Amino acid sequence: MNVQRVFGGFVASVVLCAACGGGGGSNSSPTAPNNYGGGTTTTAANTVIASAGNAFNPNSLTVAKGTDVTFTFESVTHNVTFDNVAGKPADIGNTSGTSVTRNFATAGTFGYQCTLHSGMRGTIVVN
Repeated sequence: MNVQRVFGGFVASVVLCAACGGGGGSNSSPTAPNNYGGGTTTTAANTVIASAGNAFNPNSLTVAKGTDVTFTFESVTHNVTFDNVAGKPADIGNTSGTSVTRNFATAGTFGYQCTLHSGMRGTIVVN
C-alpha cells in the first residue's frame, strides 16, 4: 500500500512539473498599452478570449496590418462592438461557445466593448 502511495505521489509530481513547462524560447508578441485600465498585455497568439468572468483577455493586443484576430467566446454570451473609426472590422453580434475571426487590414487603434457587460473593453493596435 505504501509503494502505491509513493508511486502515485511521484506520478502527480511529474504531471504538475510538466504542466508548469520549462525554459526555452519566447513566443510572445510585442506589448501594447492598455487604454482601458493601465498596464500592458502580451499574447502568444492573435486570440482574444471573451471570458465567463466578463473580461477580454488580453484586453490590449498589437498586431501587424492584415492580421486575423480570433475572438473566442466562452459559455457566457458576449458581443464585440468596435468604436466608430475608419477601417474598423465588422462588429460581432451576441455569441457564446464559439470563435469568430476578424481581419485588421487598416493601421490604427481599434477600441471595442461588449455592450452586454459594463466595463468590458479592449483595444487592438494595428501597425
